[in-house]
Amino acid sequence: TANSSFRDSKGITRVDFANATKIDNLCFYYCNALETLILRKSDAICTLQNTNAFTGTKIASGTGYVYVPDELVDTYKGATNWSTFASQIKPLSELEG
Repeated sequence: TANSSFRDSKGITRVDFANATKIDNLCFYYCNALETLILRKSDAICTLQNTNAFTGTKIASGTGYVYVPDELVDTYKGATNWSTFASQIKPLSELEG
């Protein structure tokens, strides 16, 4: 997703990407209602260019969650920039189970 793609989109609460490979700077900047990000791509993690992608969201405030394929949870938790949100990264099976 390109820089500032969803910036200031106030009504977005949940985003579900099937094949995202990268989240750029300020992508969800001040999407105040965003509380759930779902990343379904299972053959590699989605690169998070900068943690500022979530500034002003519930994810940044610690009350939102990022759901990823079960087999990639630990990889995401240790990945550059994603590690900031490690406690909020959850397996897809928890969301859909």
